[in-house]
Amino acid sequence: MVLYAPLATAAPAEPTLQQAREARDGGRYSEAAELLIQLDGQSDADLSVDFVLLARAAQGQLDSDQLDDLYLKAIQSLAEHAPTPESVNRRLLVRTSAASHFAAGKQDELVATTLLPAFDELNHGASPLPASHLQPLIQLAMRTAWQALTQQRPADAEALYRKLVDHFRQANGDTVDTDRALAMLGLGWATAMQPDRTAEAARRLKQFLDAYPTHPDAASAAGMRITCLQRGDDAGQVELAIADFLSRWPRSRRADELVLETLPSNPPDRTSPLWDILIHWVVRQGQPGQWSAELVGRALLFAGPSLPPPRFDELLKRLAAADETGQRVAVLLHDAVEEGNAGFAEQIAATLISGDLTQASKMARESACRWAGRTGRWSMLALAAESTDLEVEDERRTAHVDRLFAEALTQTGRSLRAARWWAYVVDHHAATDFATLLRCAESAVAHADVAQAVRRLDRVRVALEGAEADAAGIQTALVDLLAADLAVRQVDFATARSLYEKVVRSADATPALRGRAQWMIGETHLMQRQLTEAIENYRKVEGLDPGGPYVAASLVQAGKSFEQLGLTREAGDCYSALLGRFADSSYATEARRRMAVLPGVRRSSGKRSPSGRPPVGSPSDDASFDSPILRR
Repeated sequence: MVLYAPLATAAPAEPTLQQAREARDGGRYSEAAELLIQLDGQSDADLSVDFVLLARAAQGQLDSDQLDDLYLKAIQSLAEHAPTPESVNRRLLVRTSAASHFAAGKQDELVATTLLPAFDELNHGASPLPASHLQPLIQLAMRTAWQALTQQRPADAEALYRKLVDHFRQANGDTVDTDRALAMLGLGWATAMQPDRTAEAARRLKQFLDAYPTHPDAASAAGMRITCLQRGDDAGQVELAIADFLSRWPRSRRADELVLETLPSNPPDRTSPLWDILIHWVVRQGQPGQWSAELVGRALLFAGPSLPPPRFDELLKRLAAADETGQRVAVLLHDAVEEGNAGFAEQIAATLISGDLTQASKMARESACRWAGRTGRWSMLALAAESTDLEVEDERRTAHVDRLFAEALTQTGRSLRAARWWAYVVDHHAATDFATLLRCAESAVAHADVAQAVRRLDRVRVALEGAEADAAGIQTALVDLLAADLAVRQVDFATARSLYEKVVRSADATPALRGRAQWMIGETHLMQRQLTEAIENYRKVEGLDPGGPYVAASLVQAGKSFEQLGLTREAGDCYSALLGRFADSSYATEARRRMAVLPGVRRSSGKRSPSGRPPVGSPSDDASFDSPILRR
């Protein structure tokens, strides 16, 4: 330890290393940091270890910027002192400690710059360091290099992988050989990610393939090598690489995928020999009936639009027949959209959904239907449903396909035909899930006779008894709302209001459901020409669902009620409020028309503000005291 002589009393005492260490050991970390920083500026000593020890001790006590600064000071101190045989191990520990801190803070570029000099300093040691001392450096460097690859920093990745490869050349052991393989692969991959280094990347990838021909990632490396060669001018080398790829990994699961993923990135001219090789391999070599569903899907994605119609049909039939789980169809449709071929995806989906491919598996067709529903292509499903005869049983349609057909008809406004489909799903497929039973009951309440609607509602209530506790509340509110609608159809307004009020009071109901229930309470009073009660209940809608779809409906209905009471000023206030807040709603036109004929009311066109149209069952714009629910 360096001892500092006391200064004269006339001059301020200069900090000492001992003082900094005592402050650190005493928990006075900010003081210790200030002392060390002063010493670093005044002394030529290597203070890297003290900076690291202080940073470790102050973890959680100093803020992240202060800790970063301590580690950076440690690295800077190392840079100012050349390594010696005696200091190699200590310097390695300092660098790995700092790099680990930067890695924890996601400062990956600092990790790379901290670790790189460590490999060069290893050569200054008097003897090789123990593996236990080297392993943290190796693991951190491997992880950092991989992160640099994934973060699109290929230069940093290449620098680290190159150091690792050079280090592994001098080491032995199975673990070392495994790491060396990954480092060689990473070096080739990092080089390939740099557009101006494709020739070097192809050479390095070939070195990896020659050294580790059975490595699990060999096929991936070969695919990347083909991509690198394609960026050059030697078409002959590209053809040789493809031939080598197919000969070395003919049965590899990834072989076909990798080739089909790689080659489309640089499609050759149709007149070139490479084009002939690709076409021969994709659609002429072997029989599609022997190909995996995955290969057929890749072939369709790669060459589908350019294939002759008979071959295209053959591949699609093969895919539909072989895909027993529907997974390959789902992947194909997703990838086609991702690559900008949404029309191609719709062509495939429409063919499968139509049922024209009689050999298609159930799940392949269901997968296409699920994709259409998931992406909102309801018209495609509704068209297939419209052309399907429910009287003819078709075993190729699953329960989920029929449910999607019913939902598509509902979504596209074909509610009467949708009611038949929902009944078919429940009765024929014996559906017991709450969502399907609720949809069926909803359709029955709207279109079936009252007796059937009651039966459908009873089935929903049975399903509700087995609902989980966290879902029972909202489900109960939905059932009560539907039962209230049925009571309105039966002109039992007292029962309807009681059920609507139950929904309004429900803590589990959504604001939209409570808003609709409150609006319907006002409607029931309006149907009975109880105008004052109707207005009172319409005014409560906004408090339950501010800005919701039924606020505008309530304002226009309240305005009409005020008109009937002769209160034109109040009616005008309702219409003005509607135009000011819901100028884009379907009720704005009616509000403007009514305001135009109200005596003594100031006209207002209203501000433009977005709003949605209430669901089916909202009041008609032209009917003052009528509700569509009475016409079901």
